Amino acid sequence: MTFVAAIEHFAQPALKPFGRYLNYGVGDPHRREERAAALLNFVSLATVFSNTGFAVIFLLLGPVRYLPFVAALLAFSLVWLATPLLHRFGTLAAGTYLWATAAVGLSAYALIAGADAGLQYFLLAGPGILIMILGSGRLGLASMYFSVYLVVFAAIELAFPRQSTIMPMPESVATFTFILSVSMSAIINFIAAFYTFRRAEASEDALEAEHERSERLLLNLMPASIAVRLKQRPDEIIADDLPAVTILFADIVGFTPRAARLPADRLVSFLNRIFSEFDRLAAEHGLEKIKTIGDAYMVAGGLPEKQEGHARAVAGIALDMLEVTAALSRELGEEIAVRIGIHSGPAVAGVIGSRKLFYDVWGDTVNTAARMEQYGQAGRIQVSHEARQAIGEGYSFEERGMVLIKGKGRMKLHFLTGRAEAFDSASNPAAA
Repeated sequence: MTFVAAIEHFAQPALKPFGRYLNYGVGDPHRREERAAALLNFVSLATVFSNTGFAVIFLLLGPVRYLPFVAALLAFSLVWLATPLLHRFGTLAAGTYLWATAAVGLSAYALIAGADAGLQYFLLAGPGILIMILGSGRLGLASMYFSVYLVVFAAIELAFPRQSTIMPMPESVATFTFILSVSMSAIINFIAAFYTFRRAEASEDALEAEHERSERLLLNLMPASIAVRLKQRPDEIIADDLPAVTILFADIVGFTPRAARLPADRLVSFLNRIFSEFDRLAAEHGLEKIKTIGDAYMVAGGLPEKQEGHARAVAGIALDMLEVTAALSRELGEEIAVRIGIHSGPAVAGVIGSRKLFYDVWGDTVNTAARMEQYGQAGRIQVSHEARQAIGEGYSFEERGMVLIKGKGRMKLHFLTGRAEAFDSASNPAAA
């Protein structure tokens, strides 16, 4: 067990009963102001523990003889115990209250017990804790508080009686009190520093986890190279002319009546199951998922960077999509069919939006690919003649002939039917 882990192992159970006190007035523990409030609560609790410990020791040494000191210790314990109540007026108010009452209390202790008891050395724990709570942004205020503490410390050392006339203390007891005061001052400073940096590290861990989550979300919205460009040059308009890409649209046949009869959770689960498989296939073939539109799935090859064999990679994923939906049909006991369309050609891609960024592709190639899907057949892959030529060898086709396509006129179309037997089916089309 490491030293830090050992401290946490023993400290956490000890502090657990005081959790409500430590978190009083603290909202989000990862915010800087909230961490300062939490540290203030911790310091006030540590001060109360220290005070109470001194009170118990002096009660044991002589309840009557040291009654003025014990009474002062218990009184200021109640004063410091109220520190978290000041959070309603802001962290600065609670901090000022604690520092001011600490200066008064330690001065009173030194007056009652004498300067030789060394209780004023608790003041030297204050400056470090001040910076921990106020932060570097309030260095001027921290310096002012620090100066006040130094003046109070110097005044006690130079002007207060070494031996008290209010509560005479034997030299051995004064020496013991001095050693205990210096030791407790150092311990409080150490624990406060540990508590501060442990909370800061927890916030950093949470920030790193959130950053990683944001990175994953960003990569789900757009290709990695586009995400890098966006982060490096956030004000740049990202728009690329792509001379050759291949676009695929896949649409679930009969989805509308299915949506009408399925409850929302089952419908979303159904879509998620299919599209998650399509996402896996897109990654395997080195393609970019662009978006889903209702029950339609859009994937592209040849972007954002040029990609050799992008048309063959798209042909490969199209065939795998048919296999996946066939397997899901057997698993779920109901027919699931997709209608797939593919077209190749030039396009424009870029990032749009200011709050919800989105990587998209535009152009006639996209529109034509959508038409290939719309005018296709259930369970089949329809490709344009341009896509057929781009795919090239390694796949088998069935010629459909000339078909009248809305907005395009008569087009020569084909059905992609499988991988050619003579071609090495074990090779990865994405790597071609």
